[in-house]
Amino acid sequence: MTTLSQQLPDFYPYHENETQYYLRQVQYPQDIPLLHQWMNEPHVIKQWQLNKSELELTVYYDKMLADDHQRLLIVGVNGQDVGYTEIYEGKRDRIGRYYKGDDLDLGWHLLFGEKSVFGKGYLRPVMRLLSFYIFEHAASAKIVGEPDHTVKPYAKVVEELCYEPQGLIPMPEKTAMLYYCYREAFYQKFADYLAQSNAYAQTLASQQGIKGATIEALA
Repeated sequence: MTTLSQQLPDFYPYHENETQYYLRQVQYPQDIPLLHQWMNEPHVIKQWQLNKSELELTVYYDKMLADDHQRLLIVGVNGQDVGYTEIYEGKRDRIGRYYKGDDLDLGWHLLFGEKSVFGKGYLRPVMRLLSFYIFEHAASAKIVGEPDHTVKPYAKVVEELCYEPQGLIPMPEKTAMLYYCYREAFYQKFADYLAQSNAYAQTLASQQGIKGATIEALA
């Protein structure tokens, strides 16, 4: 039986302000060196605590990829891999012990590994990318999240993107703020973004088709 998270696509593109964002399935073991690099970046270590050796991460991700309650994906911007995300089934994840979940709840964890993208305004588009990826391919009524409540800039951004705080939940490594993002509220605010993304993708496809036909005619 295919699980909720395993029904999600291996690749998903999204365009915003003529910038292409994408999610692609983690390739094992090809992506291990990249993940090892990111997990050992100082800005990642505190939150993820996966600053292990490459061999240890190889074993870790071998197990993670066999877990059918989640999808592991690389985040990209304009053809460059810049981050990592885990899409998980809320009720089957450990967070399911801390809230009353629905069978169709999905959530995500996100990190930007490449410091070169800091300050370029990618966080909001990537969060919209993640939200559309889930809502467009699953019947989830809401997305859940549980970031560390001490990360104040993150709290401001998620609330702008329709992630509503539900209350604090104590977890072993942090006190988290539980968030819900409801499908209806999200689409009321951001449906035009998806329409513009799809229209831009169609324009690019048409341009590539014309270019290909021209090259073929000149050959």
